[in-house]
This record gives sequence, C-alpha cells and structure tokens, in this order.
Amino acid sequence: MFRDTNFCVLDRNQLHRVSSSLLCGAQTATIDVADQSKVDCLARLAGEIELSESDVGGVHQTSYVDHITTTNLSKKPIMAMVIVSQISNSYGPMVQQYNELDAFFLHKLEIAPSHKYTHQHEDNGTFSMPVPQDAAKISLAASSQVVFVQFSDGSTCGNRDDYHVVDLMDTRADLFQALQKLDAAATEGDSEFLKALAVKSNNTHANSILNNIRDQQKREGTAAAVSAVREMLAVAATR
Repeated sequence: MFRDTNFCVLDRNQLHRVSSSLLCGAQTATIDVADQSKVDCLARLAGEIELSESDVGGVHQTSYVDHITTTNLSKKPIMAMVIVSQISNSYGPMVQQYNELDAFFLHKLEIAPSHKYTHQHEDNGTFSMPVPQDAAKISLAASSQVVFVQFSDGSTCGNRDDYHVVDLMDTRADLFQALQKLDAAATEGDSEFLKALAVKSNNTHANSILNNIRDQQKREGTAAAVSAVREMLAVAATR
C-alpha cells in the first residue's frame, strides 16, 4: 500500500495546485535530496527531484518529479514507513510531501535488510502562484526525513503520534476488518462474497485497496478475488 499527500507550504492566496500541464519555456533542474532525518531509524534517504519552473504572464508555475530512495540499514525488514519531503522552488518553500508505505498485508512490499526502495511519482501536478514583486530568486532545494518506521517484528521507531502515522494505522485496522468480513462472506458462497465486496469502506484509503480487489474480481473472477483476500489475511496473521 502506497500513499502520497502534498501540502502547499505558502499561503493559500499565493500558491495553489492545478492540473498537470506542460510548462511552456520551462527551465528544468535536478536537485539532490538531503536526508535531514531527526530520528535514527536505520533507514537512509537519498534521491533526486526534477523540478521545472516558468514565469508566464506574471504567474510562476512549478512542476516536479520525485525519485526518493530508502535504504534499509537494519537487520530486519521494514514493514511500514512514513517520510516527509520539503521542496523549495526559486522563490522559497513550495510543498511538503508525505510518502507512506505499508506492507502489513503483502510481504513483497517489505524493504529487506540492505535493500533499497525507490518512490517515484511522475505526476505531482503543477503549482501556480503570482510572481512575487521584487523577490530575489534563491537556490532550489529538497530534503526528506523519516517520520516513522515499523519493522516486521512489530518494533517501531519515530513519531507514532504523527497524523499520517495514525492515519496509516487506522487504514490498516479498517482494511483488516473489511477483509475479515469478506472472508466470512466467502464461506457463505459467491453471491454473499460479492454483496460484501460491493460495500464501500468509509476509509478512503482502505477503499482504494478494496477497489483493487473489486477490479481483480471483474478481470479474473470471484475465486481469484477470494484467494487474494485470504492471502492478505494469511500475511497479516504472521505479524
């Protein structure tokens, strides 16, 4: 399970996010990501941000693509992780981006010891703001820091009370409950399973995972969807 959340850093009257578009006459630069983690969770961050900027008609537009790599320096697989990145354009801080990973239901999403996981998002939208009057341009910058890590043995590091960490854990709990209901319904037959599968979760993130199961059922049939549910529960049972 992967999630991205972007927060504009500047005042909302100054900066807003619009749909992705090609920036005419844009200048593109590649920025190295600095690891500024305040907690030592044995997870090293590195990578690059490709940032494009243009000033057109008094409006400054910025788009970016991120390639952020996490290296697991511990001796245990990383099961869940939340990181936050701060990206600044030539006029200052632009956006704060949270990236979340949760492998609670899928072993293949874990980051094994000494292994790397690269988060790459090609479409983060375009950010637009009025060109500041008499503002001097500054150097582009990007930094990331680990907020929270949970290892496969259940041990944790970082700020468990961070909003995004709490949200991740809530999503996990809601998804687990939904999968249990689907498993129980499957024992009553395909029709009951399909009825349960049609019930949407109030948790948007959990529902997006359930949508994947719904899509699988349409593509591959009910038996494949039931198998996927039970495989996820089997992994959860090992946690």
